[in-house]
Amino acid sequence: MKTSPAAATLLGGDDQVRVTRSESAPAAERIGDCTSSLRQSPMEKAVGLVPDSTHETIVDHVLDFVRDRTRFGEKLAIVTLVAIDGSSPRPLGAQMAVSETGQWVGYLSGGCLERAVVAEALAVLEEGANRRVRYGRGSKYVDIRLSCGGAMEVVFDVHVAATEVQRALGALERRRPAFLRIPDVGSDRAFMRRYLPRRRLMIVGVGPAAVFLGRLAAQSGLEVVLYSPDASTRNTFSRDNLLSIPIRAGAAADFDADPWTAIVFMFHDHDWEADLVPAALATSAFYIGAMGSRSTHNERIRMLERKGVAPALVARLRSPCGVSPGGKTAQAVAVSILAEVLQIDQAVNREGLDAA
Repeated sequence: MKTSPAAATLLGGDDQVRVTRSESAPAAERIGDCTSSLRQSPMEKAVGLVPDSTHETIVDHVLDFVRDRTRFGEKLAIVTLVAIDGSSPRPLGAQMAVSETGQWVGYLSGGCLERAVVAEALAVLEEGANRRVRYGRGSKYVDIRLSCGGAMEVVFDVHVAATEVQRALGALERRRPAFLRIPDVGSDRAFMRRYLPRRRLMIVGVGPAAVFLGRLAAQSGLEVVLYSPDASTRNTFSRDNLLSIPIRAGAAADFDADPWTAIVFMFHDHDWEADLVPAALATSAFYIGAMGSRSTHNERIRMLERKGVAPALVARLRSPCGVSPGGKTAQAVAVSILAEVLQIDQAVNREGLDAA
């Protein structure tokens, strides 16, 4: 088969995709003609088809989009990554959702593959039958090659039950794990896509570092709530459309923290921690951290011991918190702490795909 030199190279981190035009392949075989990206602006290359303006395009959970577009009477396909051959920038269970209008959310790679998946999804929706497609090495689509040399297989499910989606969303809203059945094509097997509640970050403290941490966490898709005695810090959160709750000295702390919640203490006046830290340690939060030097943390440990906090609970407290403690700017402190929170979350809170 005669092919021209690489028509384009789209960079998306580890998932660089090389696109070559197959001159003898029919247009349908080109999966939406990825090489047409040569005639597009850089933004159009990155985005591809126009996403729904009411939803973020690059998201990990796609069920909100499915529910909302279904309410408009649109047909949708849920696209799930079910097999990886070699390396992949996304895990098993990564998903996209594509409406018959061409609107979509989610991502499977980060390059031209998303455009190809949308084009395939539209064809599957028109046909009305589920489909399993391989991209990369061994695929029938020669126009799309993953630079890592690997391959991935995805299932296009166009028979999504609105009731099942709503049931899953209801569980997530109650902060419970949820599951959605993903049919395999050509077999009696099925997969179960496991979803966990959206991660929540409770910031307890004052100052610029707390503000920057809240902003970064919100941009990273976390629910953010601030507990602070400082009106200025709370007002800044409010201007950023982030939730803030006033606290006062001596008041009982009531952290509604579940296994998908992280709590970070960001006080320079550590007397505020005397009642708040023990209350946090009594929760099931997956991460509890506190700012401060090592000597400050040693004093904090002695305080907790005097209060009778069990050693096993004291050991849960990470301090100095962050992957690189000792930052000298609010931004550096915030980035370091958020990186550690996300690192621990990835290790202990696993979403993905299970055999049904």
